[in-house]
Amino acid sequence: MFQLFNYTTLSTRLEKSTRTLYITLNRPDRDNALHQEMLFELESLLAWTTSRVEINSIFIDSCTSQFSSGVELQKLPDMTAAQLEKLSARLHKIIFAMMQMPQTVVMDLREGAANWAMEFALGADIRICSVNAELKFDHARLGLVPAAGGMSFLTHLVPSTFARQWLATGNVISNEQRESSGLINQTYDSTDRMDTIHAILRDIATQAPVQRIQTKLGLFEAQRQQIETALSSDLKIAKAARISEDWKNRPEKEADETFMPAKSMSYSVKLSLIKTEPTPEVEH
Repeated sequence: MFQLFNYTTLSTRLEKSTRTLYITLNRPDRDNALHQEMLFELESLLAWTTSRVEINSIFIDSCTSQFSSGVELQKLPDMTAAQLEKLSARLHKIIFAMMQMPQTVVMDLREGAANWAMEFALGADIRICSVNAELKFDHARLGLVPAAGGMSFLTHLVPSTFARQWLATGNVISNEQRESSGLINQTYDSTDRMDTIHAILRDIATQAPVQRIQTKLGLFEAQRQQIETALSSDLKIAKAARISEDWKNRPEKEADETFMPAKSMSYSVKLSLIKTEPTPEVEH
């Protein structure tokens, strides 16, 4: 293996035997949170990789036992609605790109991932994790909406009954559900992690490249229209939800008294629409 690029938030290397690009999230002091710089580096790296069809697979993991906390919790209270929208849009773009890349994308969620990190994982073709992993779509507990794919992409990957429960509660997904739903393709314990990874990457490398690429693109095209339609709805819902600015008032405990009451939402959305409407011209 050898290092390809010098990124601030990512480590990269290339494995020649399987023609695999390894991408490692490298922000251990921030729980590998997906902030602006990391998303920018991911976007530029994946753009470079798209035209390198000689690379068979992309393997994404983290430098710590936990994959990623998702959104950067320390900075969340200080973020504006515009900043959140920008980050969410970039994350969605990365997820959408992974679905269309000629390489097979494998993601190891290791021992845990939450909110935005779980949405990020939806773009992978194969997802694996530790048998002890804690995975959760806990957006609403943080005052957020899963607008980068947690609604539109998730319901195309797993049965809607699973998606509804996971998003409605924000609880850790049970071991049984994460595999029976298809969210996780394979689990491993600490002793066989590397064997599991190498076996998957070797299997990908034995595929005929042209047929492997065309099959992946064919699977994506079969769902493109439905995903794009659902995404349009996601964006509208997320814009309305950001009116509350609840992420600035995330409660320290389980109770949600600091969040905007649901009965206030209708009025707040109407008020925001009035403020953003252009001033009508007066006829003379």
